[in-house]
Amino acid sequence: MDSLHLTTAHTPTDTRIFDKEATSLAETGFEVGILAHDTPDEDRNGVQFVDLGSADTRAKRWWNIPQVARTARCLDASIYHFHDPELIPVGIYLSATTDAAVVYDVHEDFGHKAAGREWIPDIASIPLSHIVPQIEQFASSQFDAIVSATDRIGSRFSRTNERVTTLYNFPRTAHLPPATQSKRRNRNHVLCYVGGLSELRGIHRMLELLDTLYSRNIDVELWALGSWSTEVDKHRAKEFIAERDLESRVQFPGYLDYEEMFQYLYGADLGLSLLDTQQFETAIPTKQFEYLYAGLPTITTPLNAAIRFLPDRFRHVVPQGDTEATADAVERALESDYDVEEMRSLVEREYSWESEAEKLIALYEDLLR
Repeated sequence: MDSLHLTTAHTPTDTRIFDKEATSLAETGFEVGILAHDTPDEDRNGVQFVDLGSADTRAKRWWNIPQVARTARCLDASIYHFHDPELIPVGIYLSATTDAAVVYDVHEDFGHKAAGREWIPDIASIPLSHIVPQIEQFASSQFDAIVSATDRIGSRFSRTNERVTTLYNFPRTAHLPPATQSKRRNRNHVLCYVGGLSELRGIHRMLELLDTLYSRNIDVELWALGSWSTEVDKHRAKEFIAERDLESRVQFPGYLDYEEMFQYLYGADLGLSLLDTQQFETAIPTKQFEYLYAGLPTITTPLNAAIRFLPDRFRHVVPQGDTEATADAVERALESDYDVEEMRSLVEREYSWESEAEKLIALYEDLLR
């Protein structure tokens, strides 16, 4: 096997890992596998899946980490490409005990995010926000390459590793269904969100926005595409929906594959990105480019790292937590005309995954020499 991707914290069909990286490598001719929990029964897109079994809690996931190391080594890949900080010990082990190249793919600024993880006690979050980056820095020198999702993340590793490649999470535009294949709506207008469903990612702000628009007699519904981060967030959201009589105005389709997700986007009017500005100040949300490709203007909180990518004419920046101002922006956007072809063309020219895939393939070819 040329490349084995390892993840315990992500789903095996995670968009970045499977739809973008692994699929692009397989299409180029690499033999690619994904080692993860609860994998599909069959190969997809030329990508093999190796199942670690189920792990429905973090404790079980962490308990299985030695199994990840043993299984990965037995599969004898030429490149081990892992995606979670909890697998850093596995990466070090594989680097020390095999001749394979080891790649650490850093999706997020994990040290910065530690303080906002709902499952991390407050007493531990601050120390972890310092310890995690130090562990990453120390370990990165042991790996053959670092792949990062943003330049800012990549810059943290440039002092300890000579091979740092930034692969932006731009949309994969090849093989997407045409815009004519869209989901049917039940209301005149549709707001759409893609991503994890949690307070920090704005699910409660979205529901408050929906309620405010409803009170203004705007016939609108919300499609929130993604998985719940915690049962607490889910319970709180369901309570709010019931209290405000919004059941017929909200859909939670769950985590969708890439093609079906775009069918929802094609059927919507606006994309929402009401993320917590402190937690996501260094993020470049993939959803904003997916909205753009689908022809949707974005209503977003001010995320400094992402501003330079999204043209002013296609976005409305709103203060975090100001529901009335956000509702005003939605109304303005619904009354405006947008050049869908220009939006899609911009993504295809400048913000498509296809150009990022070329950088990944070049890295792999270099590692395999």
